Amino acid sequence: LIDMLERDVICNDLNVKLEDIADLDVAKNLLQEAVLLPLMIPDFFKGIRRPWKGVLMFGPPGTGKTLLAKAIASTGKSKFFNISASSLASKWRGES
Repeated sequence: LIDMLERDVICNDLNVKLEDIADLDVAKNLLQEAVLLPLMIPDFFKGIRRPWKGVLMFGPPGTGKTLLAKAIASTGKSKFFNISASSLASKWRGES
């Protein structure tokens, strides 16, 4: 199980910056506010200014959702888990 996670799910070599992504300025600014700022200045986000609980990105394939998430993870120096349904499920019954 651990080998499968390290091989299929965890991405370590991201090297994607927000500046590499063309357009999507509104989405980049929102993600910086939601994810990066609470990591950089955690003392500011206490009490009523607590950080967001999560971010839901949806849309058709090819619109940059995964690239934005990789850029945020790379900028925040955190792990990126790229999980898809096929990496969690197995075609053999009872194995997943």
